Amino acid sequence: MEQPTDVQDVRVVHFGLGSLGAAIARVVASREGLMSVAAIDPAPGRDGRELSDAAGLGAATGVVIEATPTRLRDIEADVVLFAPEGDLDAITTDLEILLEVGLNVVAILPDLAYPPDDDDDDLAVSIDTLAREAEVTALALDPSDALLGTLPLSLTGVCSRVDRIVVRRRGATGPLGRLSLGDWAQALATALGWALDDLEESEEQGGRHRIVGSVDGRETLVVETLADAAGGSTLEVEIEGEPSVRMTLSGGASAEEALATLAVNAIPSVLTSDPGLYTLQDLPPVHCWTSLGLMPADEDEELDDV
Repeated sequence: MEQPTDVQDVRVVHFGLGSLGAAIARVVASREGLMSVAAIDPAPGRDGRELSDAAGLGAATGVVIEATPTRLRDIEADVVLFAPEGDLDAITTDLEILLEVGLNVVAILPDLAYPPDDDDDDLAVSIDTLAREAEVTALALDPSDALLGTLPLSLTGVCSRVDRIVVRRRGATGPLGRLSLGDWAQALATALGWALDDLEESEEQGGRHRIVGSVDGRETLVVETLADAAGGSTLEVEIEGEPSVRMTLSGGASAEEALATLAVNAIPSVLTSDPGLYTLQDLPPVHCWTSLGLMPADEDEELDDV
């Protein structure tokens, strides 16, 4: 597929216009140069509605929601922002269609970002193979990625030794679907080279979700989220090591808005990566971008030569 030359060329398909999909559509509408060209949603009552009406965009887009993705074969588009609802079998079938017609995909799909058990590794292998054969890229995101991100791992870049790490998020999580907190914690441990001999997960009344991991009987990893609808959002990272580091970030968008923005900010990475299936940890840091964020390297070189 020919990649877009700049952000003005990026044509977006919306798949899924539930609460999260509508939030994604609003982020797309706010970004200069991104153009919504199609919208798909098999949920009853959404077929035939104008995208602006379903997503609360205000100005009409000229895009009418359709129930099936079959017409996408005839639409020129670059990336699908995939926020599906429903059972995994139907979601997988829709995702396969998107890849087969040659579309890059940013998918909010925990079952690919963090498979819930070993059997679902087969699904990830199948999607990766399909994406490579179609020469397109798929990125699978989990709500945990928006709540916790890659900052905790990045902070260890200034440490020569890490003995223990605590990651804590306070704030409202909202209806984000399955939160793969244990899998996110395991991925963090793996990246640090820790072979955890125990990983305990607990959820308490009041909205506390806690993960504790240990190595050789010593607690090395704590990851937890605490529901706090009134107090705003904070992310705390404590690293014990050489040197020890502590950082607290406050503020930010709601959990749903953060996930929607993460999906849109990931578009440049998806459009410039080799074919295949990726998770957030596989890519360079996803960040906010302007219209220059999607310009390919060869065009940057041409500008330097002028």
